This record gives sequence, structure tokens and C-alpha cells, in this order.
Amino acid sequence: MLDQARYVRLAEMCQLINSNRDLRSVLDAVATAISAEVARCNSVGIYLPQEDGGFRGYVGKPNHINGVTLDELLVDPSTDQLVSDLIHSRKSIYIPDTSVDGRPDPRPIEMFQIKSLFGLPITYENDLYGLVFLFNYGVEMNLTPEEMQSIEAYVNMAAVAIRNCKQFNHIQTLLAEKQLLLDVTRELAHCSTTEQILSTCFRYVGQVLNNRNIGVHLCDITALNGTRFRPAKMSKQSDWTEEDWKKTHSEIKLDYNRDLLFQEVIQKKKAIFVQDVDQDHRPNHTACHKFGIKSIFMLPLVAMGQVLGTIPVVSLGEIGSYTEVEMMLAQSVVDVTATALSNVIRMEYLECIVAERTSELEEKTKLFQLILNSAGEGIYGLNLKGRITFCNPSAAEMLGYEVSELIGASYTTILTGPNDGEVLKNHFLTLLEQNGCQQASSCDYNFYRKDGKSIPVEYVLTPIQEEGRTTGAVVTFKDITDRKNTEEIIRKADKLSVIGELAAGVAHEIRNPLTTIRGFIQLLQSRAKQDSANFGIMLDELDRINFIISELLFVAKPEDVIFKNKELLPILNNVILLLQAQATMNNVQLIIEYVTDIPEMLCGENQLKQAFINILKNAIESMEHGGTIRIRVQMDDDKHVSIEFADQGIGISAERIKKLGEPFYTTKEKGFGLGLMITFQIVKRHQGTIRIASPENGGTLVTVTLPILTHEE
Repeated sequence: MLDQARYVRLAEMCQLINSNRDLRSVLDAVATAISAEVARCNSVGIYLPQEDGGFRGYVGKPNHINGVTLDELLVDPSTDQLVSDLIHSRKSIYIPDTSVDGRPDPRPIEMFQIKSLFGLPITYENDLYGLVFLFNYGVEMNLTPEEMQSIEAYVNMAAVAIRNCKQFNHIQTLLAEKQLLLDVTRELAHCSTTEQILSTCFRYVGQVLNNRNIGVHLCDITALNGTRFRPAKMSKQSDWTEEDWKKTHSEIKLDYNRDLLFQEVIQKKKAIFVQDVDQDHRPNHTACHKFGIKSIFMLPLVAMGQVLGTIPVVSLGEIGSYTEVEMMLAQSVVDVTATALSNVIRMEYLECIVAERTSELEEKTKLFQLILNSAGEGIYGLNLKGRITFCNPSAAEMLGYEVSELIGASYTTILTGPNDGEVLKNHFLTLLEQNGCQQASSCDYNFYRKDGKSIPVEYVLTPIQEEGRTTGAVVTFKDITDRKNTEEIIRKADKLSVIGELAAGVAHEIRNPLTTIRGFIQLLQSRAKQDSANFGIMLDELDRINFIISELLFVAKPEDVIFKNKELLPILNNVILLLQAQATMNNVQLIIEYVTDIPEMLCGENQLKQAFINILKNAIESMEHGGTIRIRVQMDDDKHVSIEFADQGIGISAERIKKLGEPFYTTKEKGFGLGLMITFQIVKRHQGTIRIASPENGGTLVTVTLPILTHEE
């Protein structure tokens, strides 16, 4: 019956070991089975190994011995020879009488009055998993060989149970570690910035090591191949704030090149754990004391053989400790972090380069835009479809558009004249067909403003070349209205020169016979009194011819005028006095308005008189039905005086005003067009200007503006 019960217990134990992964419950069942197997045994205790080399009570029957719990019991091989022998021999030892065997520690022998003792190692394939002790209180157990064999069988089952549990726990740990690495890898894959990556790393490393005081020192992003490091980031859960952490580093002026621990980590590219910084010469003791560091675990951030930085995990206030598994797992997390960090750092570095290049391009674009906008000439670009791609403010202003109105518009927008567009269009198409021609083409042309008015321009059409083919063109143009006006002035001057030469020749040839004729007429007049009226008419016509010749001679060779300081008002009053009789005969009233503080001015008195006489005579002759001529004299500014002649005549059309002053152009039936031309020349010689306008309400307004000059000026 005893054997049958033993076999039943063994079978139940096997089933329990294979089905239960709870180590405590399995070992408790082993202790219960041993107690049931040996009735004379008062105590069965199973002891498991500790990190310090001793063994602590784990489970047993009973759990309390003389008021002491089993987990309070420790056995130490350094003080207990029996324990040492069990460890080294890996065989069970039975001491029938402890009084004659001195190997057991005498303290528990005396405390529990142990008379006999049976100790067994829990081993499996040379691995020691623990110890088992059996004893009685005050009496000997007197174990038989069969009982000891049964106990050894149960202990072997305990070894299997512990081994299975360890393997299961190891597998579970590996799965947990693998899952953790998968989780951190997945999270890091979704991080796009250094900040996000380091925060993720801190969280997982803190989880593995159960420590939140984590920081990172990184290489300079712009010098990955250098040795410049900096305190970059601190965990938000750390006892130190990142601001204070960086500030303290700045205060102690940490020299990374002289920090032995730091240098060893980055040179060997391996993590180092210093459990007590005060007992190790490698850490920077000044920095450690400043931060309150007692232990430090420094891990290198290594990617593709390059050290990106280090991650120190520190224990503040008290010494810390980690298992090998924890440190290896933390290093694995850091290794995965280093790969992700390397990619992001390089990406950020490339983005930095791109940002710099973009900034450079923006600066160049701004410079180009500044040059384009400040250019006095008009500039616009064309694409292959003839659309305007850009233009500067000068171009838009000259053409009367806003810049935005021209962008995207067809280039024919500014070539709206009849048949004008085809000229430039054909030229442009020819240029594009050449596809590779790099020669610019220039010519004069008329561009049309938004209001429809044309302006003469000189333009240059330059093709835009990219990789040997034409992609568009740039048109640079300038308004040459002033140049055209200058050319017109030169043309008129040339005409005047020719006229002058002709006038000189004609006047010289006519004046001599006229003088002779006039002399003979006067002689005949004295002899034939009855025809005196006819002689008077002939003399008047001869005087008229002589006046015309005098004006021709002025055109041909203006007299040298001596400029002197004169007052303007007496000159005007003298002219009015001379023409008062003619004005009265034509029922015209002359009214002069002036201020009294007109200063003296440098002028040719007779010349100005001639000019004012010509203007007033034209005004009087234009008023067939009489009226009023108002002469107004006023200072425009400190250096200019203006004289306005406003009549109430029939006025002059805008087309005729443009031609006034040209030789032989006149609005009078019997005029020669020389008087007003001479007036323009006189005013010009005085560096003044003449403006002629015909208001809508009738009449003509002639404004002469003269500078107040001195001899020195």
C-alpha cells in the first residue's frame, strides 16, 4: 500500500510539473509530498540561490519554525561547510547525528535542536537550482535508504520544475524583449524629428531600467565626423529640468575630451556601468557631485560605425544596480534609436543644406528682382507661346499697365497698331525656329500703351538658352521719345541753318537794288508832287520788303547781344506804350497786372522787347472784333518769373500749336512765319521757355518763363 501511495504521489507530481508554470505552487507540492513520504520528518525546506551566493528559504513544511518564517532563513556556504559540500559535490548528504559532525552551521543546529539532517542539492544537468533540508526537532530521523531514494526522486522533480519554469520565464522574457524592441522600432519609424526619437528612446530605456534620469549628449549635427559634443536633451520625467541640466553643464564647462568615462565609451563603442562613481576614477567627479550622481550607466549611440553621441542613465542620491539582461535590452533599444537618429540627423542636415541653398536662391532672386525693379529700362520675358512671364515696374509704367496685368498676357498686347504685331511676331518666330541662336537682335519700333497711345522705343530681343535650346526670350526696351524730340530739334536746326544761309544770300542780293530803287523813288517824288500818294504806297511796300529782309538777316546771323541787369517791368511798359496806338485802332484794351518786387534780371533788353512785341502784335491781330489782352507778371519761385499774355481772339487748334515756331509756318494770310520763330529763339537764348495754349472758352494764352540770372550765374 505504501508503494502504491508513493507511485500515486509521483504521478500527480509529474502531472503538476507538466501543467503548472507557477514555481511556488509546484515546489510547495514537492515539500508536501516529501513530508508525506517521511513521517518522522518535522521540517522540509526548499532554499533558492541569491545574488550574494547564499540561499534563502522559499517554501516548506511548516512555514514557521519556532516563530521564524521560512523566507527569513538564510544559509551561507562561507559559514556552513555542509552547504559548501552540497554545492561542490552536487550529491545528497545525510548526517544521522549532528553532534558528531561539525560541518553544519551550529547556530541553526542549536536554535532548532536538530539531531539529524538530510541535505540535497536541486540539480539538473550540472546546473544547481537550490537546496533541500530535512530535520526533526530533538530526535533523530533514522532515514532508510528507500526513504532517501524517494526523497531524491521528489527533489529531482523539483529540479525539473525549476528548470521548466526558468525556461518558460526565459522564453517569456525573450518574447517580452522582442515585443518591446518591435514596439520601439515601430514607434521610431513614425518619428520624423530628433526630439520625437529621443523622447521615445528615453521612455523605453526608462521602462527597461526603471530609471527616469536619462539624458543624451550628441555630436554636432554639422560635424558628424568631428569630436564636438554637446548636452542635447534631458528626459522630461527626470529629476532635473532640461534647462537647469544644460545650465549646469555650461557652468562646470565639461570637457568631453578629458572625461575618461565618456572617451572610453565612444572609443570602444560599448556601454559601461559604474555602480559607485566615488570608487571609480573614470567619471568626472566634479560633474557627478554637482548633479548628485551616485551610479552611471553610459550607453553609446552607434550607427554604421559612427558614434552619434552617448546616453547616460544616472542614479541620484543612492547607488543603483541593473541586471545583465536589463543592460543588454537597454543597449538594444539605444542601438535601434541610433539607426533612426542617424537617418533623421542626416535628413535634418540635408534639410539644413537645402534651407541654406534656398536662402541663397531667395537672396539671389531678391537681388535679381531688385536689379530688375531698379532698372530704368523696361524688361519683360516671353515663353515659347509668346506669353509674358515677368516684367519690371519700369516696363509696366512706360506701357501704362500694372505689373500683374502684363504677367500672363500675350506679347501682342503691346503691339496693337495696324500690321505692327506681325513684324515683331515674325522676328520672334524666326528666332525660335533657329533654336539655338544666342544672338540678340535690336531695332527701333513703336509700342502701344494701355490708353492706345504709341511710344517710340528701341528694344533688344535676346533668346533664353537652356541646355542648347531656346526656351523663351527677354525683351529690353527704352522709351526714345526724348531722343526723337532731340532729332526733331536737330532737324529743325539744320533746316534753320539752310534757311539762314538762303536768307542771307537772298537778303544781300535784294537789299542793294532796293536801296537804289528807294533812292530814285524819293528823287522822283520830289519832282512829281501830283503823284505823291502813289509814291507813298511804293515807299511803304519797299519798307515792308526791307523789314522782311531784316528778319531774314536775323535768322541768318543773329546779332551779338550784350546781356545786362535790367528791370523787367520798364521793358514791358515800353512795349505796351509802343503798341498802344495799334491796340486802340483795333479796339483792344491792354491791361497789365504785376507785383512790384520783381528783381533785376540779366537780359538783352532790345531782344526781349522784340519778342514781347511779336507776341502782343499776334494777339492784337487775332482779335478782329476787339477785346482785352491781360498781361500778368508774377514770380514762380525765387529764380523764375513768368509773363502771361491772355487774349480773347479766335484761338488756335492743338494741331497748329505743335507747329508754331517753325520757319515759314503762320496762321496769318499775309504772314511769313518768321516773327514767332524769332521770338522762340530769343526766349531760348535767355534760357527761358514758351508755352502756348488755347483754352476751351476761346482765346490764346502765351506764357513766357524766364530765369532770374546774375552775371556770376
